[in-house]
Amino acid sequence: MISIVKAGSRYHLQEGWLSTYHHFSFDTYHDPKNMGWGALRVFNDDHIAPGGKFGMHPHANFEIISIVLDGAIEHMDSEGHRGITKKNEVQAMTAGRGVFHSEENPERGELHLLQIWMAPSEKSLPPSYSQASFSEKDFTGKLLPLVSGKAKAPLAICANAAIYRCKLKKAQKITFAPSGEYAFAYCVSGEFSINGKGLSSADSAKMRDEKKLEFSSASGADFVLIELP
Repeated sequence: MISIVKAGSRYHLQEGWLSTYHHFSFDTYHDPKNMGWGALRVFNDDHIAPGGKFGMHPHANFEIISIVLDGAIEHMDSEGHRGITKKNEVQAMTAGRGVFHSEENPERGELHLLQIWMAPSEKSLPPSYSQASFSEKDFTGKLLPLVSGKAKAPLAICANAAIYRCKLKKAQKITFAPSGEYAFAYCVSGEFSINGKGLSSADSAKMRDEKKLEFSSASGADFVLIELP
């Protein structure tokens, strides 16, 4: 099963320095029929103005991943971790038994990032934080694992899931066999299809029980794929 979710159907919140698009129930947006997809609980597309900041706040028992599409984000937490993650880089945090953290746009330009939360494979773990750098050429023409809890990847998470990024070239096709029951894809830019079903910029696809996925694009596209239990 593949269900395409068009960009215009997402929940949008504009509040001061934050413009955000929620794919699932989150914060002030609540829909009991849209609480997540498999272990995926949150997928937000955030645009944060210069100086915008999520002040210190708590989380527990989530794997929280941020993929920076443009700009930079500065992270600080109660465990003493601090780091700046820039365009095409990724940060991953295990909230575990509980952690306070803040996220801020320290630059003069807009910050654009994908915020992803997953249910962990085990609760009450020690909190942790890590980040990794990538360049566009790293994920051009192939599905590059960014984060994984079940296979080799630059960033490890405590979930039986994996996140990939791919920039399809013109007229390119890539096949992939998901190992989990669920999968989720998001079109960052361009246009591409999954098993013949088309996505444009900011569209997403919810997939379940698909044994083989074929990604193809006539003109090129950038997308994120998540494997989920």
